[in-house]
Amino acid sequence: MNRAMVAAIVLSVAGMSSQAQAAKFDPSESLANFQPELSEEFKQLLREGDVEAGADFFERKCANCHDVAKDGIHNKGPLLWNLFGRKAGSIKEFEYSEAMINSGHSWDYATINYYLTRTDRAVPGRIMNFRGIRKDKQRADLLLYLRQFNDNPPELP
Repeated sequence: MNRAMVAAIVLSVAGMSSQAQAAKFDPSESLANFQPELSEEFKQLLREGDVEAGADFFERKCANCHDVAKDGIHNKGPLLWNLFGRKAGSIKEFEYSEAMINSGHSWDYATINYYLTRTDRAVPGRIMNFRGIRKDKQRADLLLYLRQFNDNPPELP
């Protein structure tokens, strides 16, 4: 295979990769432009959720970067006390990405669920290096666990 042919293949693959990357960050899927809703099935998972399973998941996947205690501290990720109802990127003591600060959304069951499903889609350009939680039950259990770390925990939908 000659050099010209190899170069053409490399450029072609790079072009496809750029197109896939652009499609991956569709602005219409960003929380800056989209208000997600919870399905009835997901609402049922929340009502039947397992707080202990959510706690276990948090300890395994989230606690290295996030704290939930009322008197907790920021770590690699922001403190999650009073997450529900808080505007994204709004804690002054934490250095958020510009993408999170400019996303304009507030955290509720639907936005947290959407974010945790595909963080790259929900807030393109975010700093958080996490690909998401694919299983609905795991996200529901985690949300159920996180809701208790609020001054006024939100009602279940």
